[in-house]
Amino acid sequence: MLDALTDALPLAAAIALSPLAVASVVLMLLTPNAKAATLSFLLGFAGAVAAVATIAYVVAALLPHDADDRSLSAPFVLIGLGIVAVVLAVRQWRARPTTADDGAAAVPEVPGWMAKIDGMTPGKAAALGAFIGGLKPKNLLLSIGVGVTLEAADATVGEAAIALALVVLLGALPVIIPVIVSFVAGDRIRGPLDRLRAWLIAHNAAMVGAILLLIGVVLISKGAEGLGG
Repeated sequence: MLDALTDALPLAAAIALSPLAVASVVLMLLTPNAKAATLSFLLGFAGAVAAVATIAYVVAALLPHDADDRSLSAPFVLIGLGIVAVVLAVRQWRARPTTADDGAAAVPEVPGWMAKIDGMTPGKAAALGAFIGGLKPKNLLLSIGVGVTLEAADATVGEAAIALALVVLLGALPVIIPVIVSFVAGDRIRGPLDRLRAWLIAHNAAMVGAILLLIGVVLISKGAEGLGG
């Protein structure tokens, strides 16, 4: 299990780097329904990562294996995911806000759904968490990569399940920490949270672009390592 977890840890760390997820939670923490909304968002986020990774694991297990039960397709899948991540990184980087002609920093466009967070029900918060955790391109690629990596590792199904649970926990930590801090500190944290939200929105495109590039390199290297082994 240790080898499987070690292989998946870089992907878990990349899942944890989710600026929009953290910005969404920070916004929810500033609303009257903070507790129910943030906990629902967290469950949706973690559940989506686990679900996508599990589906990827099952699909990878059905694909061809050699006589030693090593996956023949996993290296190619990981390389393909890595290439997609690099392409998305370039697109994301080009979409980042740039400095205007007068030297002022461009104001990034705030996603429309963020304006609706004030009145968000727990069900909608869970759906938003699931969307960001499992369907946004960055985390979708990573979750698939986690499932394929765990299936290709020398681990039993039970060990892979434990490794996946730890990966999901690590990936959700940046969402968990603001919730805990807010519940402990109360209204004293509202100012810092609002500044954090603004910073995350302003730098989201550049951060996600850099993260996707890193993801692409990691996935391609893992796939190439599998081909070499």
